Amino acid sequence: MLVGLLRKVYKDTSITSIMKKIVWANKSNGQLCVTIPKGAGIREGEIVTLSKEKVRNIVYSTVVGDLFHYGHLQHLEKANSLGDLHICGVLTDNAALEYRKKPIANFEERRAIISNLRCVDMVMAQTTLDPSENLKKIKEQFPDSELILVHGDNWKRIPGENFIKKVRGKIIKIPYYKKLSEEYINKENLKK
Repeated sequence: MLVGLLRKVYKDTSITSIMKKIVWANKSNGQLCVTIPKGAGIREGEIVTLSKEKVRNIVYSTVVGDLFHYGHLQHLEKANSLGDLHICGVLTDNAALEYRKKPIANFEERRAIISNLRCVDMVMAQTTLDPSENLKKIKEQFPDSELILVHGDNWKRIPGENFIKKVRGKIIKIPYYKKLSEEYINKENLKK
């Protein structure tokens, strides 16, 4: 997997639109491809520049993303700002059940939302609460890159922290957005 920077230079200004995208292999013809989101402002027939970028550090975040809200977005945008490549592990329904009730939106619906965010470069299915298996796969693919595990500061023990310590990565805690948390909403509804 390569990470490319895709640049579109606008004719009438000096503005350059830059986005990080994953280069993937088309299994049917073996060609390397880059998927450009519909709302990216790049149209068919336009010329773009693609340059290879060395990935020095990779940020891994975990999210259930049920009933996606502003707190989720803040978390993922902050994670994205911390490294060259942001990979988000979306917890499967069974993984989410390890610490909470079953999500309202199913895994495919939640993954579709997270996959279409500009602040997430790649999505991985996370089949357990502990992201260590995904982190191992990433480290194998990018052995010289530093891993940064991002998590909300509302957890005392961070799933995956043992693996991150083992590979000399970093753990960064991001402030938890309580206003739209499930606990807060339930508490407010009980008051009514």
